[in-house]
Amino acid sequence: MSLLLIVLLGTFFLGNAVGTLTGARAFLDPPAALICVALIEVAIRARRPLLQRRGDRLGLQLLDMCRIGFSYGLLLEGFKLL
Repeated sequence: MSLLLIVLLGTFFLGNAVGTLTGARAFLDPPAALICVALIEVAIRARRPLLQRRGDRLGLQLLDMCRIGFSYGLLLEGFKLL
């Protein structure tokens, strides 16, 4: 449980930092958005084999926490920039 929370908060911080840095330099917005969307899409596609695997679900839970933290960090930073 604590590892999941650390990953969630770490990726939230990472998403927040990406939003802040690209917001400060306006010319990096389109490539940064493309990279962020691509990373989230890769994480979604990597989830399927983890769902089908039997046994420990820690990898799946860590991947989900990464996606949620990163997405929430970007979303919150987007609202702050409005």
